[in-house]
Amino acid sequence: MTEYLPESSWSESAHSSSHDFWESTRPAPFQEQRLTRPSSRAQRRPAAALAADVNELLESMARKRVPRLDGVRARLAQARAGLRLEAIEDAVHTMHASTTALDFLGSRSGQTAAEFVRQGQALLGASTALRHLGAAFVQRHDTEAPVTRLVWIDLALESGSLQKRVRQAARWLAEMDQDLVTRRRAASSELAARAIEELARHAQAMHTRVQGVHRLCSHARSVHLVCEQLGEQRTALCTTLQDKIGPASWRLEQELRPLLEVGGYRALVPTELMAAIDARHELQVVLTQAGAQIIRLQEGDGELATQLSWMEHKARTIA
Repeated sequence: MTEYLPESSWSESAHSSSHDFWESTRPAPFQEQRLTRPSSRAQRRPAAALAADVNELLESMARKRVPRLDGVRARLAQARAGLRLEAIEDAVHTMHASTTALDFLGSRSGQTAAEFVRQGQALLGASTALRHLGAAFVQRHDTEAPVTRLVWIDLALESGSLQKRVRQAARWLAEMDQDLVTRRRAASSELAARAIEELARHAQAMHTRVQGVHRLCSHARSVHLVCEQLGEQRTALCTTLQDKIGPASWRLEQELRPLLEVGGYRALVPTELMAAIDARHELQVVLTQAGAQIIRLQEGDGELATQLSWMEHKARTIA
């Protein structure tokens, strides 16, 4: 199974930073607190010592840094599960269907006036339900968004810290490769050549492990980008619910209630219907906008679920 996910419009390529992955400056012996000490050619160490440093760094990442990053991933997954869209989606669809079903022509005939009243009452019920659900959705977003943003910050910090160690390991591996090239040229016995090749195989194995951690960091950055986009989209939906659908539904209710009161005992004339018809059209426009926003949020949520699942799988293989 490939370790790369398909390209997505919601996130940057997981490998966008691969051009700066391998660097070849000379570092000092491994100290996790001081990973970027300058070095000189005169201080170059043999491949065996570099292999020990890389292995120690990999074990440290697998033991501490990767589990910490996975812990942030788990918190993101929990936050995602608490922000469901199904209820508000159903309410928006029900409201849109109620406005479409409202037949103003039926109000002009005594034979269909009762059906018009029934349709209007159903619309009023759907409007009340959507208004209450929308207010609860906005309130929940306002409460949980700041907490979720802190988790995004933790994700960026943990992945950035892990990426620094990946770059350090990459530099050491590059130095190890250079030392092995030099030693191959100077090898004077079969035994020395076999030892060099064994070190080269060990370096390749560590190279694969480092690349795995690098991909995990890259996908963490992709997850962070998806989260930011979802946050913006959710805020936009809240604005639509609160500032557009709320006032538009209230206006339609105010125009419709008098019509329903008199529509039960007499036919309505066209001039009485015009304000309500305009209000319905205004509401349908913003309901359509909200429906499109919900679809985009669902697509982004699916992308986030895929990325989080990949991160969980990769972290398990590394740890």
